[in-house]
Parts: sequence; structure tokens; C-alpha cells
Amino acid sequence: MRKLIGVLVALVLIVVIAVIALPSLVNVNQYHDKIQAELQQKLHRQIKLGDMSLKLIPFSIRVSSVEIGEDPKFNTERPFASTQQLAVSAKLLPLLHHDIQVNSVELIDPKIELIRNAQGVWNFASLQEQPAPAPAPSQPSNAQPSPAKPSPTPNQSQPAQQKSGQAFSLSQLKITNGQVAITDQQKHQSRAVYDHIDLALSNYAAGKPFDLSLAAHLPGQGDQYVKFDGTAGPMNDKNSLATPLDGRLKLNQVSLAGVQKFLNSPQLQQYDASASGDASVRNDNGNMNSVGQLQLNNVRVRGIEIGYPIKADYNIGDNLNTDIITISKLNLNLGPTPISMSGTVNTRPTPAQLNVQLKASNASLSEMARLAGAFGVAFNPGTQVAGTLNTDVRAQGAANKPALNGNLNAQNLVISGKDIPQPVKVPAINLELTPNTVKSNNFTAQSGGTSLNGNFALTNYTSPNGIIDAAIRTSGANLGELINIAKAYGVSAAEGMSGTFKAPSSRQIGLCTAALDRCRTRPSTCQI
Repeated sequence: MRKLIGVLVALVLIVVIAVIALPSLVNVNQYHDKIQAELQQKLHRQIKLGDMSLKLIPFSIRVSSVEIGEDPKFNTERPFASTQQLAVSAKLLPLLHHDIQVNSVELIDPKIELIRNAQGVWNFASLQEQPAPAPAPSQPSNAQPSPAKPSPTPNQSQPAQQKSGQAFSLSQLKITNGQVAITDQQKHQSRAVYDHIDLALSNYAAGKPFDLSLAAHLPGQGDQYVKFDGTAGPMNDKNSLATPLDGRLKLNQVSLAGVQKFLNSPQLQQYDASASGDASVRNDNGNMNSVGQLQLNNVRVRGIEIGYPIKADYNIGDNLNTDIITISKLNLNLGPTPISMSGTVNTRPTPAQLNVQLKASNASLSEMARLAGAFGVAFNPGTQVAGTLNTDVRAQGAANKPALNGNLNAQNLVISGKDIPQPVKVPAINLELTPNTVKSNNFTAQSGGTSLNGNFALTNYTSPNGIIDAAIRTSGANLGELINIAKAYGVSAAEGMSGTFKAPSSRQIGLCTAALDRCRTRPSTCQI
């Protein structure tokens, strides 16, 4: 037993000494040109490698100042990828026999350029292309057939030309803390830069599916990450958007402010929220589909706190070839208020074209009005609205001015706020919506002692020359209370107005009319 322990200790000491001594004994720079040539062969790109060093745990060759050239078909002054450090993992035993077999590649803090040209081809598509074999020389018809050459035996090496045509394959390809810039010339979208990207591809080979893990860590407090795990491929070199994809997407405490910085998108500057969710993502020949749940907390719109979470349970498809989004299911909860939506959105034209159905049953108006007020629609941000809503409306046409068809019914409306000293109450109001007209029923609005009856119709509302026809009736109304009602209905002309005028009653109007008649017949006795 002691001898066995002694042997084990001796072996351990030998291994430790070898581990310590090997990096200094092996000068991997002598393999510089061979490794560079093998990478060029695998990637089909020009490769520039800097100084090389050996690392044993984990066993890899570290290379500084690496540059991977761009596909010559793409006219750009930037390389396809560049990094200050590249880790190349090679098999150890072949390396000891001066044979380099690359197993994995890791790019640390790289910068990568992804470009899609006007024909829809991405610059990375050529990484998997296999060069076409050189055509055999033609022989004249009267030439004698050459003697058949013997087939190579399994032990014979293949010609160098055939070996150079091997497709790109790696056990693992990793990107750590990468920066990815995307330019889409087909959609006329300018270059956008995305930071803090981690990517891992396992068992990658042309013509075969591979494992994919993609994560983005966003700036800000908390975890703030977006992660996708699944399978992809085989890569479609003719149409990358048709590449199969199947996996799950997770969002954890992702802030819209972080997304805005990540995407460098000014459009998101006015919004903020913390998003978490889990969803399946599947792409089948360019038909992308996602089913899952998403929740937004601490929602702020234009600096205004909404005050409730927004939840979404959805089943949405996106045809990447036609840019048509199909909403099979979208159940929204604005706090406790449920809203459902279905239909299609064609995002290819500008503005986008809608064909969607919106439904709500006995929904609370409080949350909807708060959200609408934050967006500057229908109510002021400081206005509180109570009541219930039932609606079934289809919206069709341009997203900025859709044509509506359906009905909207609001019950027990109570509108109040700092600019409305006395609450405005509306027992019920019904709107009939057609593609040409929005028409209300006869409704009553009351504030304090002032009661107002009326109806309205808005025609040609999708055009710049819409026409409104309103009939308003009141008796003995107080001007201040009328202004309250106008503000409650969002009439912008009422902002800043105040007053205490009280409209005369019908009896007072009759007395004034009689007095004016006396003035005309007997001016000397005129007294009003």
C-alpha cells in the first residue's frame, strides 16, 4: 500500500512539474502559420493572427490582435470580426506530434459586423459555403480514353485541393462580451450597434442542426438579461431568415431604459418599465412564432407613473418574408382590467396596415384612462376616470388613422381631477363606429347643479377634413361647471378658462323678452 501511495505521489509530482514546465518548453508560435492557414481554410476568409501563447487550464492557445476579413462580395472598410484576444482549443495529443486539430474557438471582447445586402444575403453565409470542385478537363471526342486510375486506398491521403474545400465545423464557437453591428441594406436600415453579447454554438457543422445559446446583459441595476437557449440549423445560405430555430426566450428584470441603450433607439427614450417573461420561439422556413407570457412592472410613459403592472399572454407569428405579424391571441391585463386583441399587422408599408379586433367586457376604465392620459390621448394625465367599458371594435387601414367598425359602451362614468373641481358624471354613453362615421347616442353629463344633454357625429374621421356635428342642450347652466364638463371630455379649448356666469332659465329669458318689447314700444319707460 505504501509503495502504491508512493507511486501515485510520484506520478502527481511528475504531472505537476510537466504542467508547470510545458508552457515554457513548447513555443506555440512555431505553429503560427499552420493555425492561421487552418482557420482560413475553415472560415474561407483572410485571417491575421498576432502573438501566440499556451494555456494549460483549460488547454488552449491564446492569440492576440486577431482579425477575420470580410467577404469580398461585401463592399465595406471594416473586417468581419476583430478581437484583442482569441482562444483556440486544439487536441493535445495531435499537437505533441506537430499536428494541429482545432476543436473550439472563443472570441473575447470581439467586434463583429453583420451585413445583409439588397438581395437579402448575409455576409456570414459564405462561412459555411463549400467551394465548387474544379471541373474535369474536357477531352476531344476522337481522343483515346485514358487508362483508369486506381482508387485511393483508405490509408492514402486525400488531395490538398479536396481538403481545402472542407466546410466550416467546430465543436464549440463562443463569443464573450461581444459587440455586434448590423446593417440591413435590403430594408434600408442604417448600421446599429449592440453591446454585451454572449454567444455559444455547439457541434456546429454545415448542413446539420446545432445547439445555440445567446445572452445579452443590459446596462443598469438588477440582473437585466435576455437569454435564448435552443437549437438552430441547418443554416440556409440562400435565405438566412429561413434557418430553422426552436428554443426558449427568457427575460429577467429587463428595463426599457437598458433596452434603449442596448439598441441605441431614441424612440424608447420616453418609456420605461421592468420586463420579465418566458416564451417559446420557433422559426419554420421564415415563419416565426412565439407563445408565452410577459409582464411589465414600474411602467412609466413620458415621465408619468402608470401605477399598475401590464401582463400579456400571447401567441404571435411573424412572417419574416412578408413582414406580416399575425396575432392569434393577445390577452392584456392593465392591472385588473382585461383586454383581448387578435388580427394582423402588415409592417412592410409606412405607416403599418392594421386589421385587428379589440374586445373588452365589463372592463374598468380607470386603468385604460390612466394609460391613455399618459400617451396624451382622450384624457389629461391628472384625470381620474371611474366606470366600466364594453367594446367590440375592428380597426382596419393605416395605423395612424384606422377605420373603425363596431360598438363602444361606457357605463357609470365619473371623471374628476385637479382641473375639475366637481366630478362630472355620465350615466351611459354609446358610440356606434363605422368606417366613415363615429356616432353617439343622446347622453347626459352632470357637474354640480349643471346638466347637459347632447349627441354628436364625426364623419370622414380618417381624412384630414373630418366634420363634427354636435347638438348640445342645457338650461340654467353654470359657466364654471360647463367648463368642467368640457375639460372632462378632453376639449383642449377649455384649458385655462374659468368663470362664474350662470345661463338664464327659460322663465328669465321670457321676462327679458317682454321687457325688450316694452322698450321698443315705449322707450321713455324702458327699464330692464
